[in-house]
Amino acid sequence: MKGKILKNLSLIMTVFSTTTLLTACGNKAKLDTKVENNNINVKKDGYPVVDEEITIKTVAYTAPTNGDFNEMSMIKELEELTGVNLEFECIASNVWKEKKNLILASGKLPDLFLGGGLSDSDISKYGKQGMLIPLENLIDEYAPNLKKILDENPKIKKAITSPDGHIYTIPFIDNFKPETIPDNLFINKTWLDKLGLEIPKTTDEYYKVLKAFKEKDPNGNGKTDEIPLTYRANETFTGEFSMFGAFGVLDNKEHLMVKNDKIIFSPMEDNYKEAIKWFNKLYTEGLIDKEVFTHDGSQYTAKGKNEEMITGSFIIYADENFVGAERAANDYVVLEPLKGPNGDQLWNRYDNNLQIDKVAITNANKNPEATMRVIDEFFKEDFSLRVHWGELDKNLKKEGDSYAILPPKDGMSVDEFRFKNCPGPNAPGIMSEETYSKLKFASDKERKIERYEIYDKYANPNPLPIIRFTDEQSTEIGIIFTDIDNYVKEMKAKWITGQRSIDEDWESYKEQLKKMGIDKYINIYQDGYNQYK
Repeated sequence: MKGKILKNLSLIMTVFSTTTLLTACGNKAKLDTKVENNNINVKKDGYPVVDEEITIKTVAYTAPTNGDFNEMSMIKELEELTGVNLEFECIASNVWKEKKNLILASGKLPDLFLGGGLSDSDISKYGKQGMLIPLENLIDEYAPNLKKILDENPKIKKAITSPDGHIYTIPFIDNFKPETIPDNLFINKTWLDKLGLEIPKTTDEYYKVLKAFKEKDPNGNGKTDEIPLTYRANETFTGEFSMFGAFGVLDNKEHLMVKNDKIIFSPMEDNYKEAIKWFNKLYTEGLIDKEVFTHDGSQYTAKGKNEEMITGSFIIYADENFVGAERAANDYVVLEPLKGPNGDQLWNRYDNNLQIDKVAITNANKNPEATMRVIDEFFKEDFSLRVHWGELDKNLKKEGDSYAILPPKDGMSVDEFRFKNCPGPNAPGIMSEETYSKLKFASDKERKIERYEIYDKYANPNPLPIIRFTDEQSTEIGIIFTDIDNYVKEMKAKWITGQRSIDEDWESYKEQLKKMGIDKYINIYQDGYNQYK
């Protein structure tokens, strides 16, 4: 295989600069009567799947933590087995939207999109236009492993089926429960001990601890370089969304909650206002990192791994991804969700065990049948495990019917190390509960499981589900939501930083949201939710 550079989507959600964007990932595809037949004989079973070697060109949505797909042992083995050469072109997450739109507008399509990055609107729009081809017949004929999963799990099949009745994308099904609560709040236990402070349980106690971190030089270097609290504003894995739960409301990318089967727009709730006022108090007293609205993922994690320990509290999927394995083991502990002034103690749970958009085949693909045979290999247990958890004898060691996760090298976390050697969550496939039962986790994943058990009882029992919209609904959401989202983020930043007063702005802010179409946005989601039920 030709070498190319691929940086894949990681659980830490770090973002690279625009210069980090090159290259390759792949698959193969064809799938519609509109597609010209390439006269390649494709076997429905047995190997190789084709009688003549073919190459599938793929564009992939990527992020910084993965190694080169072309050098990964399981990909090479898949090519050798199937006779299908996989050629990857990877686009970094920070420039994905622009590049993706250029590709779709140009009409010069790859054979395959892989890794995610296609919105529901993209899937609906380009499926309707024929640029993404229907997959359900191909699944029935050339993907026995995936077909069996869909037949046994009608909810999954429903979730990946577009409102027009077609399936345009192939999912990654991940039944690792901690993925549903990806963001955790951590605190510097070493600093607490040095200052003689207890682990905070409430928002008031947390405020007092952060104030002590700022004023009492807990790292002992004589400088006022401590950052009491840092996060990345408006991010799911590293942001403040779940901390609003201490005030009885939860925020997220869509800004929506489900209460008693009713869709609620969180940033118009009075509890949201109270949360903003608390964040403003922390910010104006210098307890929140001044860069929470501006730093990118690399800049964020650099603070945790600074040579001198400067971070008091932070939010992330796993602390070792922020501060490194040694500090995670020795200096930091997870906090329970904080209890707010009215006794509220909530945290976000996400319906993200199913990621619907991992593969889409385009009408440029001359070999969709062979492509589907290759995709179906990802739904075999042993192969899917390696694709998502790493190479044998490097990341994994087979022990009878089980697999031990080997300790990472060079101070990396398990996630950082495995994503150097496998596609991870950018690939389709399934990690079932049965498969997870065969994994012997390393210590950092065991800690993630322990954190899940701490957070589970506080996490929202009714997260916003995956809702599939019609092309018209998706278009309306796209038009309405962009302006609403930008306005909500703009006002949040101004209120937290003290540029404006939320008390003075609140009524006019809600009125402006109504003018921008917030009622229509809520109603579309409500209609979609009612259909989902």
